Formats: sequence, structure tokens, C-alpha cells
Amino acid sequence: MAMIHQVALLQSEVSSLRKANEALSKRRKAKKTHVQLGGSLAVQDAKEQLDQKAIVGEVAQEKEQDNGGIGGGRTKVRCCGVCGKPGYNARTC
Repeated sequence: MAMIHQVALLQSEVSSLRKANEALSKRRKAKKTHVQLGGSLAVQDAKEQLDQKAIVGEVAQEKEQDNGGIGGGRTKVRCCGVCGKPGYNARTC
């Protein structure tokens, strides 16, 4: 009799935990509609900010190309120590 009671308690606990997990997942997946300290963001404002960000990125990329890779540039792609192929390491070779 005690075993049946424990199973019933465990089933109810699992059910409540699944509901809590689902609610947490929904909150994490929800899109962020508020900007830090700015409240809601209108569609037009968002497009303007994305355009501005793209322009800044293009300018930075042009500066890197003008410098010829001097001053940090791109990092070297790591290669496997066993076979020398890029994309993985000796442990996973």
C-alpha cells in the first residue's frame, strides 16, 4: 500500500516539475521586447539601429582591410596535431 502511495506522489511531483520546466522554457525563448532602460522598441527604431550597426561594421571592416592585417587582424585557424587538418583536435581525430 505504501508503494502505491509513493508512486502517486512521485507522479504528481514529476507532473508539477514538467509544468514548471515548460513555463521556464517559454520565458527563456520569449523575444526580448524591451531595450535596456528604454522600454518597448518600435519596428522603425529597430530597423534604424540595425542599419546603423551594419554601417559601423562595414567601416570597421574597411579599416582592417586598409591596414593590411596589421595590429591583431585575424586569428589563425587551429589544426589537428596528428593529421594537421583544421576543424578538430588530436583528441577527436
